[in-house]
Amino acid sequence: MSVTDTDLPSDWPCEWSEGTIPFVFDFFSVNPKRLRSLVRKGHEFLQKRSCLTFIEHNPVLMAQQLNTTYLYYTYSGVLESCCLHYYFKPVGRRMILITPTCTLPPEVAHVTLHGMGLDHRKREPFQESRVRAALFPTYCSNIEGKVENFGKL
Repeated sequence: MSVTDTDLPSDWPCEWSEGTIPFVFDFFSVNPKRLRSLVRKGHEFLQKRSCLTFIEHNPVLMAQQLNTTYLYYTYSGVLESCCLHYYFKPVGRRMILITPTCTLPPEVAHVTLHGMGLDHRKREPFQESRVRAALFPTYCSNIEGKVENFGKL
């Protein structure tokens, strides 16, 4: 499998190239326990198919970090598509909105990929080379099995 830095999203943070993605939860959102459960299942889905590791951090401490990019999960009870791209700046907090229509692990994984900078045209899948670059930014143990699981998406 060969991926290049040109396959990564243009706003891919250098610190994510080791495969560790920091994230926080919005504990002031509606139903934080449900939010945690949905996100954890989405992360597990991605981790089984990639060399990524998602590491939870304290939201207050992360907000104080300068030049650190992290995923910020929040929940909305409003019925909206979960295929939305919410962040507007390449560095800092990247909001990922989990909605009632975004509850299955593949759906949470999909919206997480949007938060990581991947995009696609409406009603089309992500570009495979970009997904591979994002999911395999570094070598990891059992990479062959993970690539095989990735192929089963």
